[in-house]
Amino acid sequence: MQASRENSTLKPRDCVSDRIKEVILQRICDGTYAPGQKLVELQIAREFETSQAPVREAFCELEAIRIVETEPYKGTRVRRVSADEMAECLEIRGVLEQLAAEKIGTALQDKIDILKEKAAETVEAARIGDVQRYSAANLDFHRIIVEATNNPTLIMVWHSLAPEVRIRACVNANVANLSECAEEHMEIVEAFAEGDNRYAGRLLKKHTETITIHTRAL
Repeated sequence: MQASRENSTLKPRDCVSDRIKEVILQRICDGTYAPGQKLVELQIAREFETSQAPVREAFCELEAIRIVETEPYKGTRVRRVSADEMAECLEIRGVLEQLAAEKIGTALQDKIDILKEKAAETVEAARIGDVQRYSAANLDFHRIIVEATNNPTLIMVWHSLAPEVRIRACVNANVANLSECAEEHMEIVEAFAEGDNRYAGRLLKKHTETITIHTRAL
C-alpha cells in the first residue's frame, strides 16, 4: 500500500493524525495532490485503516497553516497559493532565520559538516536541474539552522509557515535561479564555520529576499 511505503520514511510519531498530515504534505510537495484537488476524508481514512477522526484532525492542522481549505458542502481541497502570499511567507522566513542565526551561539558548530553537505547537495541538484532533490536538501539546510537554536517558539513559528510546501513551490518558481541560490548556501555555511553568526544571518535574510524578488516577478 502506498501510504505504508511513504510512512516508512517518516519519523515515528505517536499520533495517527500527525502521520496522515505528513503524508498529505509530502504528496502536495511531490505533486500527487495538485492545487485545487479535493481530499476525500473517507478515502484517506480507508487508506490508513483508521477512523475519519484522525483525518479530520489532520485537515484541521493543515487548514490552520493555510495548506488546505474546507468549505461547507464542498469538502476539503488543497489551497492555491498566490505569488504574493508566497513572497509574504518568504519575507517572514527571512527575518526568522536571521534571528535564528543571531541566537544560535555555538550550537551549530558540530553540525557544520552536515550543513555543508546539504549545501553541496543543492549545488549539485541545481547543476543537473533536479528540482525534487534540490527542494529536499534545501529544506533540510534551513531546518538544521532553525532547529539548532533549541528555541521552541521560533521553531514552532517557522514550521507554521509550512516550509515543506512553500519551499517546493519557491523552487519551482525560481528554477532558472537555482544555481545562484545554491551558491548562497555555501556562503552561509562559510560564515557559520568562521563563527560570524551575524553575517550568516544577514546572508540568510538576503537569500530569502532574492527568492522573494523572483517570486513576485511571476
